[in-house]
Amino acid sequence: MKYILEKNNPVEIWQDLILILIGALVGFINTIAGGGSSILYPTLVFMGMPIHMAIGTSRVGFVGQGIFSLAGFKSKGVFLFPFNLYVALSATVGGILGSWLSLQVSAKNLTKFLAFVMLMIAVLILVQSRLKKQYKQYRIQNKWLYISIPVYFLIGLYGGFIQAGMGFLIILSGLLVNHFSLAQANSVKALIVLFITLPTLYMFYEKGFVNWEAGFAIAIGTSVGAWITSRWSVKVDEKIVRIIISSVIVVLSFKLLLYS
Repeated sequence: MKYILEKNNPVEIWQDLILILIGALVGFINTIAGGGSSILYPTLVFMGMPIHMAIGTSRVGFVGQGIFSLAGFKSKGVFLFPFNLYVALSATVGGILGSWLSLQVSAKNLTKFLAFVMLMIAVLILVQSRLKKQYKQYRIQNKWLYISIPVYFLIGLYGGFIQAGMGFLIILSGLLVNHFSLAQANSVKALIVLFITLPTLYMFYEKGFVNWEAGFAIAIGTSVGAWITSRWSVKVDEKIVRIIISSVIVVLSFKLLLYS
């Protein structure tokens, strides 16, 4: 069986189709509950990708998803400019530093760290619905801007290092620090993810950790999955979806630990 091992190793057609389907699932999960990358990373590893390449290649898909998400929120008038630009730039600086640190860590240790993060994400998915408290007024000016900049820098640092679960941290900060609605928090998340992904993708590419064919297949899937899910209501119990996704992530995390 031919696996995706190096950036110059061509991807077979059946692998492209699998990656598109996985990408669509990730786009669906990120729209419904979040944490899709916690399924994408280990899947790529089990297909034969080294962990650093799985992280680098996945970011191609996150670029497509970020562009579609940002365009969607802007078309709906949910675009907190210039606040989102300030925090996105701050997060990007952190993301570049985080990616540099990630590239210094051994594949074995990075795999173990990812498995631990996946378990934390499984918990966050289950409790996320409890974080949707609505406030009358958001906080993005004066001292709240100065508080937000270092907060999002730290989130960017983490996102550059591993990215899995970064969306949860952005939403959590938006709700607790800035008192955003869920839509506002997601709109800020869209710009931050896009800003962080572009330079960090280049850093992984420079080290040879990007398979472009696989990445574009994932990008097609994530874009389609996010687009469809955001426009049609999903006629299933959201609580059941969260339980299923969390269970899958827990199983994959333990398999990843054994695999490493």
